[in-house]
Amino acid sequence: INTMSQQILTLELIEQSKKTAAVTAVDRHVKNKMVLGLGSGSTIVYAIERLGQRVLEENLDVICIPTSFQSKQLALKYNLRLSDLSMHPNIDVTIDGADEIDTVLNLIKGGGGALLQEKIVAYNSKAVSYTHLTLPTIY
Repeated sequence: INTMSQQILTLELIEQSKKTAAVTAVDRHVKNKMVLGLGSGSTIVYAIERLGQRVLEENLDVICIPTSFQSKQLALKYNLRLSDLSMHPNIDVTIDGADEIDTVLNLIKGGGGALLQEKIVAYNSKAVSYTHLTLPTIY
């Protein structure tokens, strides 16, 4: 296999790992009647897609608090019910991605434009599931 093919395979594996982590987080932590925080970034795309599937298939009644324009638009695409912190200040669980998590669970979040809102939503959450490739972990 040449270098270009190896790079493509590596990128495909990374994307599949992100999808697996996001789907696992939604399947493990989302229950009916929950208020959910929706993080931002590349992994949350897969989480919102899975959440949309579950809402449709299982008739889940969940309220979503997006942390960015991106997560709000994705939630709307999947017909998820939206709200904000002023209406729902107590969040059951937030699902978000992390750039790095070390062996003692220190994590690094990206420095994107939604970082402050992600931190505010996480602070108001009973639990946060940070996904990092294939390691969805709840704190």
